[in-house]
Amino acid sequence: MAFSMLQLFVIGAFGPRLVGEGTISGTVLGLTTTAGFGAAALLSPMAGRLVDRVGPRRCLVALLLLTAAALTLIGLAPGTVLLLAAVALGGLPQALANPATNKVILAAVPAERRAGVTGLKQSGVQFGAFAAGLPLSLLAAGVGWRGAVWAAAGASALAALWAARTLPPDPPRPA
Repeated sequence: MAFSMLQLFVIGAFGPRLVGEGTISGTVLGLTTTAGFGAAALLSPMAGRLVDRVGPRRCLVALLLLTAAALTLIGLAPGTVLLLAAVALGGLPQALANPATNKVILAAVPAERRAGVTGLKQSGVQFGAFAAGLPLSLLAAGVGWRGAVWAAAGASALAALWAARTLPPDPPRPA
C-alpha cells in the first residue's frame, strides 16, 4: 500500500523543487494529481476482477514493478508530458492496491491475525507519505530529487522481488 501511492507523494514532497528548477509549472504540478487519481479512478472498477483472474501474488508483484517503472520515469522526466504520463502510469498500482493486498492477506495470513494485518496494511498509505516526506527528502538533500526518486524505484523493485519469492503461489486460473 505504501508503494502504490508513492509516485504522488514524491511529486508532493519534491514539487517545490520541480517548479523551482523550471522542470514544470505550478499548474502542471496540480495536474499531476488529476493524472494519477484520474487513471486510478478509471482503472479501479476493473482491478478487482483482474486480481481474481490473474491472482493476488502476480498482481502485487505487477503493482510493485509498475510503481518502480512510474518512479523511474518520474526521475527521468525532462518536462510536462513524460511526467504526467509517468504519474498516470502510477494510477494502475493505486487501482490494484486494495484488491491485491486484501486477497494476499486472505491467502497468506491465518484468520485470527487478519484484522491486525489488515489494519497494518491500511496504514501503508500514510507510511508512504511519511517515507516521501522525511527519508526521501533527506536523501534528496544529498543526491537530488531525481536520485531520491530512483532510490524509491529501486526499493519498489526489491519489494517486488521479495513478494515474488515469499508470498504463496496464486491458485490455478479457472478454466
